[in-house]
Amino acid sequence: MKPTSISNPSASKGEFTEPPSFPKPKFSSSYELHPSLKAIVRARPFYGYDNEDPCHHLYDFEETCSCLSISDMTQEMLRWTLFPFSLMGEAKQWYTNAVGSTNGDWDELKGKFCLAFFPMSRI
Repeated sequence: MKPTSISNPSASKGEFTEPPSFPKPKFSSSYELHPSLKAIVRARPFYGYDNEDPCHHLYDFEETCSCLSISDMTQEMLRWTLFPFSLMGEAKQWYTNAVGSTNGDWDELKGKFCLAFFPMSRI
């Protein structure tokens, strides 16, 4: 018995049609990340303690995010989505209060974060 090939019955011999294309899913604010991604950033949390360096935390956090890729999600969107999961205690509370004043500007958030948790007394 001769195996059948996957081809368009109306196409001439040797011609194949492209599979149908489907639209890419749209990102929405209700997009839920896999728990393992949240666990990656929770593994190295920032609490806002005096012995913690907020700029170092941001560097590590951004480095971690740069290793992750999610279809239809920009790196900045990924950072915004995962960053709260990297914070605990006072730092989490600070984020909740400060996030609205950044207008979705990641660089502005980073600047405010470093200033809030890196007091002048440590310089």
